[in-house]
Amino acid sequence: MVRKGKIARLPREMRDELNRRLSESEDGGALLRWLNDLPAVQAILAKEFGGAAVTKQNLYEWRTGGFVEWQARQEMLEQTRELAADAKELTEVTDGKLTDHLATVLAARYAVALSGWDGEADEAFRRKLRVLRGLCQDIVELRRGDHSGARLAMEQERLGREQEKTETEVVEHFERWLKNPEVRDLVCQNYIPPEERRRRMRAIFGIEAEPPKTPEETNEEKAQEIRNIYGLPPKPQEPPESPEPNNGTELPKDTETNGSESEPVKPGKTR
Repeated sequence: MVRKGKIARLPREMRDELNRRLSESEDGGALLRWLNDLPAVQAILAKEFGGAAVTKQNLYEWRTGGFVEWQARQEMLEQTRELAADAKELTEVTDGKLTDHLATVLAARYAVALSGWDGEADEAFRRKLRVLRGLCQDIVELRRGDHSGARLAMEQERLGREQEKTETEVVEHFERWLKNPEVRDLVCQNYIPPEERRRRMRAIFGIEAEPPKTPEETNEEKAQEIRNIYGLPPKPQEPPESPEPNNGTELPKDTETNGSESEPVKPGKTR
């Protein structure tokens, strides 16, 4: 049933909060003040009801209509949660084979009925068999549903394996294509190496071109790419060359000495 009153036109969050407060027996006057003070409620009332506030009559109509429906839904949800919890426990106890256990119990009931049978099919015996036959049909339907679910799960698993296999085959087929030079050239015809992209970008923005790299730098870049592919650490930096140790036998070139090998004194100069 579609309701068209003031409270029914409110957002669901507000209606659920109102229903919760009604379930806690909150005072009607307080509920009306709370509703009419909400900016969102005021906007809806101004737009669709000419600004008329929510009244006691509106609240009464909602209490006997929308609130009752909300209570019924809450009860149904609670029962559903309880059934789901029970089903989970039964699945754990029976290892997911509840209908198999039911069939075993029913077979045992048949065995008990036949164990006390004297060969005479009186009305009491026929009535007992009719009950067991009806239960047997119900269990057959339940087991048929279980078997259909199991077949569906197996089919989904098979389709998943086939899809994975198909994707692998496509990749392998593509790799075989790439071994063909013509296909490889076709695939790579629009490929621009990183160095060429950088050169074009510099040309577009008028940036001076990079100086050409030496063979040593090119080889080092390739070696670093290989390290990155295989997850190897970067090449360790070589320590700078240290000057040869001075054992005291050599003197700096710019240092004057008073030894015999010093610059000779020219005439007219003194030391």
